[in-house]
Amino acid sequence: MKTRHPDAHAPIRRLITRRERSARLAADAARSPCRSNWRAACVVVITCLAGAFSPNLLAETHAVVVSGLGGEPDYTQAFTDAAATVARALDSLENDHGRIVLLDESATREDILGAIAERALAMDGQQPDTFILVLAGHGTADSSTWRFNVVGPDITTEDLVAALNDIPAARQLVILAASASGAAIEALSQPQRVLVTATKSGGEVNAVRFPGYLADAVESTVADIDRNEILTVAEAFRFATARTAEYYEQQKLLASEHPRLVGELAADIPLALLGSLREAHDDPIVTALLGERLLLEEDFKQLVARKPEMQVVDYYVALETLLLDIARLQQAIDKATGWSDTDAES
Repeated sequence: MKTRHPDAHAPIRRLITRRERSARLAADAARSPCRSNWRAACVVVITCLAGAFSPNLLAETHAVVVSGLGGEPDYTQAFTDAAATVARALDSLENDHGRIVLLDESATREDILGAIAERALAMDGQQPDTFILVLAGHGTADSSTWRFNVVGPDITTEDLVAALNDIPAARQLVILAASASGAAIEALSQPQRVLVTATKSGGEVNAVRFPGYLADAVESTVADIDRNEILTVAEAFRFATARTAEYYEQQKLLASEHPRLVGELAADIPLALLGSLREAHDDPIVTALLGERLLLEEDFKQLVARKPEMQVVDYYVALETLLLDIARLQQAIDKATGWSDTDAES
């Protein structure tokens, strides 16, 4: 077993402690026969718990990350570095590191489509898998399609549509960190898919800086807005978009790229673990306990969704049971990490 750093579990404790305090307060109120107290408990839970949910770390992540042709040494290095950084970040989510595939600028259209097809075969469609495709490089667009520049024939929008349709993952993330990529938005937008493009349209044809700032995001604690050391697509996009805009403002240039995000799952898909949580994720005991916590969070979300269909008393009885389960799980986490309440403020 990996040797634990004395503070390796600090981020998990911070993540759970905030919600645990709210859970205990709500559970105490929920035991009261007074309906006003029950309703107060609901407010506490929804305000303090729901806003702190973790993305789904139980799902397997399969990814293909590609750096395309740079054309010039500076661009080649920039795209290569960005792709490698994003691949490392995705690797932090997975214990089976073979699920993350990184292809460099020598990759052909057949290599890329083959890698996507290989990942599709590795998913059985029965698990809540996430598939991620990242293309960093140059792109071009015309009236018929968008193309990602690679050795030999380019990858087209039609190629991507066909390849992604064969992916059995419950969720998909497609990041086109390339020029003119906004031209592919309409064709690639689908339910259960998050699409990120470096530009708003096919008319933004200049080389993009978005890939570099995206790479910065997946290693940045600043990008981690809720400070839970789990960086989501939404957080990374917000950071990279802001930094892209800042670059053009500082250089006093007219912005030639305007990144776009399409899809409703951006806050639910993790891109990276940061800091000591990345270390703790390799600990099987903590990983299992965190997994149980995520299952309870999913139960909470489902309970809230069913509330309009439930009797008021039944709803709050179920809520109390769930909160007590969270409290018991917290005790198990405290025991596994050797943590006590006196550490809460540290």
